[in-house]
Amino acid sequence: MKLCATVELELGRSPITLTGHPATNVVEVSLFGPGRGESAAIHLGEGRWIVVDSCVDSRTKRVPVLEYLSAIGVDVTTQVRLVVATHAHDDHFAGIARIFEACRSATFVCPAALSTPEFFALTDLDELEHAGLPIRAYSEYRRVFQIIDERIDHGLEAVQYALPQRHLYQDAGQAISCDVLALSPSDKAFRRAMRAIRKAMPRADVPKYIEPIDPNELSIALWVRAGDRLMLLGADMLKGPNGSGWHAVLSGPRPPQRASVFKVSHHGSSTGHRGGVWSELLLRSPIALLTPYRSSGLPKDTDCRRILNLTDAAYITAAGVRRPLEGRTRREAAAMGTLPLNVRELDGPPGQIRARSVVGAAPTDWAIDLGGPGRSLSTYLAELESSR
Repeated sequence: MKLCATVELELGRSPITLTGHPATNVVEVSLFGPGRGESAAIHLGEGRWIVVDSCVDSRTKRVPVLEYLSAIGVDVTTQVRLVVATHAHDDHFAGIARIFEACRSATFVCPAALSTPEFFALTDLDELEHAGLPIRAYSEYRRVFQIIDERIDHGLEAVQYALPQRHLYQDAGQAISCDVLALSPSDKAFRRAMRAIRKAMPRADVPKYIEPIDPNELSIALWVRAGDRLMLLGADMLKGPNGSGWHAVLSGPRPPQRASVFKVSHHGSSTGHRGGVWSELLLRSPIALLTPYRSSGLPKDTDCRRILNLTDAAYITAAGVRRPLEGRTRREAAAMGTLPLNVRELDGPPGQIRARSVVGAAPTDWAIDLGGPGRSLSTYLAELESSR
């Protein structure tokens, strides 16, 4: 047998390298991501957490954000307030049902306008081929909505739908007040999705056809305030078109202050970049955090340079070059047939970028820790350039 495809590493559990629970007056943003997928954990102070999106370690099938929170002593059953699925792309929701199931007192947040995977999860339509919908996407959301129904049956407020300027979580009752505000998806994106879903409903006289809905159009951008620490999480927001994406955010009401931490949208791609986000929503030279999407080659060299021209504090969760397979895996794969010399890891281990700041410190005073393959974006760019 000749082995030509990329071979995925089969290794043991990769240890969480960053430890230590943040103090009650310390705000944290931790971003996790291998070569495909991302998840964030945010400490709002006073032991309150939210989790945004989910990814899975392709080698171990574990959920890095759950491993990390467990390792630092967070009781996810009581301390996680929100689990946010920003949009229905599997590099952002793989494993989200496991997270929501573990976070028993959390509210689930998704876009008010459902996209195709969410729509099918809420219906009895099993003819997924009409939408080209992966079974994994269907089953992931199906399980989430089952959990929501179970919790509602027990009297819990288990789900919220994100709309522009909706406060998803607020707490002014402790020393550090906090607020999680949705900036998107826009009304236009909502209408487009609803129109597509209406067309998807089965009719006896019309063949079923699902109008394509780009889940990125429905991405939830979040404005997060914890005390005086301000963060902007860009999900996979696109720059437009008019009335959607960042264009809609910049055209509508916006928070009165600027954020000092930015989870860069859409893996640093030019399709998710709008200059006004940096000049109007962020402090000058903010902390910029991003994850790669290797199969699409994101971020590109040009993307890295653009971001580094806007901030000298940019970080990414993975290496710029895929590592060669380790010896044992190479030997096992070679025994199956001819193994190309350039075979690399499929996704690689998930890296972590952790930004922490004490409430009351200077707005730009954030300490950065890097776990696993996490590194500065300038190092990532140098690796890309040296590999050619």
